[in-house]
Amino acid sequence: MKKRILILVALALVAVWHVPAIAQTGQERLNALENKINSLQKELQQLKDSLATQAAEEKIVEKKKATPALAFWKNDFFLSTPDENFWMKIRGNLHMDTKFYGGNSNNPTEFDIRRARMDFQGMWYKYIYFRVQAEFADSPYIRNAWADYKFKDWLHLRAGQMKPPFSTSWWTLDNRVNFLERGASTPMYPYFDRGWWIWGDLFDKSLTWNLSAFTGAGMDLDSKKGDIDDHKDYIARLFYSPFKNKEGSVLEGLHLCLEGSLGKQSVPTKRFEKGAYAKAAVRDDNFWTWETEKDETRNALGILQGDGSSGRIGSRDRWGVELHYIAGPFSLSSEYLVTEYDDIDVFASDGTKVISDDGGITSWSTWVSYFLTGEQKGVSNFGWKQPKPKTKFDPVHLKGTGAWEVLARYTSTKTSESLFDTNIYLGNDYKILEGASRVDEYTLGLSWTWNPMVRWQLNYVHLDGHGIESGSANEMEGENRIDNEDMVGLRMIFKF
Repeated sequence: MKKRILILVALALVAVWHVPAIAQTGQERLNALENKINSLQKELQQLKDSLATQAAEEKIVEKKKATPALAFWKNDFFLSTPDENFWMKIRGNLHMDTKFYGGNSNNPTEFDIRRARMDFQGMWYKYIYFRVQAEFADSPYIRNAWADYKFKDWLHLRAGQMKPPFSTSWWTLDNRVNFLERGASTPMYPYFDRGWWIWGDLFDKSLTWNLSAFTGAGMDLDSKKGDIDDHKDYIARLFYSPFKNKEGSVLEGLHLCLEGSLGKQSVPTKRFEKGAYAKAAVRDDNFWTWETEKDETRNALGILQGDGSSGRIGSRDRWGVELHYIAGPFSLSSEYLVTEYDDIDVFASDGTKVISDDGGITSWSTWVSYFLTGEQKGVSNFGWKQPKPKTKFDPVHLKGTGAWEVLARYTSTKTSESLFDTNIYLGNDYKILEGASRVDEYTLGLSWTWNPMVRWQLNYVHLDGHGIESGSANEMEGENRIDNEDMVGLRMIFKF
């Protein structure tokens, strides 16, 4: 009996000892349950609000008979309908340059916003494409403004302001350029212009054909009131990749191009005959300039002399041949471009013709590239395309290599020497061009692509005018002329 009583007393003591703990545990569980209930109530309210918002949106969509749009990021910021019948991507880029010039140059070391652009591209009804692009660096203006109607793969119709189809180097998008600047410049290239263009892909997209007609005067910024005359530039181009679909062939990466333009002129244009051969390789230099007073109120060639002379041009034609080859990380590109002027006439102030000449410019530019990290470029009728790095570089955690590329280019530009000859009439000197009739350019480059949004370019450029002085873009009255120049340029390309 005593033993049983002792056992009961012990059990009672144990029970009394644990009652507070049990009570405390029960309270904690109760508190946790209340928290869960409150959380579920909040989630339920959020769900109700979301459903109410969705119902309101669906009501608006139904009322407006509209299609909802999705916003998402896929290398670009997209707005798109769920069926992708309508979409638009919003893009932009910023190019920051730093340039260092040798002691033989009159150009200062400089920091420059080379490009700052916003770009809107999209598609309607699965066959209408469009692009509107604005430049905000320097003086803001509209660059691209066009619509493209895709009737078939082999037939597109494009109209608006755009780059005419001439030169793969020129057609390469600015974010994809292989060097800081292209090997040639206007007037070798037809700059942005306004017109109509039909093009298409044939033979399983191995051949792209182009036929177009443009004002021949440049962009809307140059002639704000519209076209300047009835004459047009007619341009044709064939881009052929004969072994494109021969996978594994050593010639799979071979691409050939033939192109040409014909254009009559009643008056010289601001973009081409009142400017200079400038901004090639070293953007701050002019290889040569037209002897011009640039008097916009007079019908003149851009050969306007201070004594009141004037001039005219009969025609400006261009043609070119190209060869491009890609084999794994190795790329080679060569372009031979020609611009020919016929019937350049210069008149003295008394109406006497003092110069009548034909002349032309030839530019042969060849470059090679090799990716140390194994990437491979692409090329098409619409220019060169840079590859994505096989391994992205993380600058914060110092991980990955990015894409490393080494490049080299040689460009030789020759202009008819007769265009630089001086003719004396009644004690006055007359000539068509002033500067260097031949300039050779040598460029070494190194590019480092961190990821699809960031790319660095480092170029060393040497220009040789063969003892004949060319001029800087800032020169006044023939001063500050040089016959050779060295430049080191660094660029950061940021695109989104």
